[in-house]
Amino acid sequence: MHILVTGFEPFAHFSGNPSRTVALTVPPPAGVNLSRLVLPVVANESVARLMQAVEETRPAAVLALGLAAGRRAIALERLAVNLDDFTVADNAGNRRQDTPVVPDGPPTLWTTLPIRAMEAALRADELPVEISYSAGTYLCNHLFYAGLYALRQRRLSCRFGFVHLPPTPDLEAGGLPLTQQLRAVTRLLEVLRDTTGSDIWSSLRP
Repeated sequence: MHILVTGFEPFAHFSGNPSRTVALTVPPPAGVNLSRLVLPVVANESVARLMQAVEETRPAAVLALGLAAGRRAIALERLAVNLDDFTVADNAGNRRQDTPVVPDGPPTLWTTLPIRAMEAALRADELPVEISYSAGTYLCNHLFYAGLYALRQRRLSCRFGFVHLPPTPDLEAGGLPLTQQLRAVTRLLEVLRDTTGSDIWSSLRP
């Protein structure tokens, strides 16, 4: 099974971003062919690069990762909202406020990841986890909403969702060590492998 995992580059005052590190270094579980992508913290460019990678790699699922300051658990995001309201500018200096991610798009879109099974897997491994109902209104939510919308518009049935990672201890006191974050994302990939019947792109490959 082919899965695409994405992370973001550092942004704002953070010197690093665990989502980038995890995306680049998480070991692929048995039976998973893993593609990796680090996205810029720039609204439209991040979505364009994501969808280019989806078209090129044709994954059965996309697991998008991002950093959430102040959180202490792996946050499985349930829904994306059609709103950009940046509290800080993105890395290109854009500061979108009170702006829809997609004009005339629906107010919310729901993850297509099996988040209840993911939650159970992390709890069984004694890893901190929560199901979240707000991915914020910054780049993470922007990518989450725009990715779901683009997949729907293009009638691509690969699963897609967003997971927020806590800061690591070097970025914020009380953060979650990188080793635990890597273990958690490995478990999430295993759940995707075990619950996503087959690679829906296989018949399209040359």
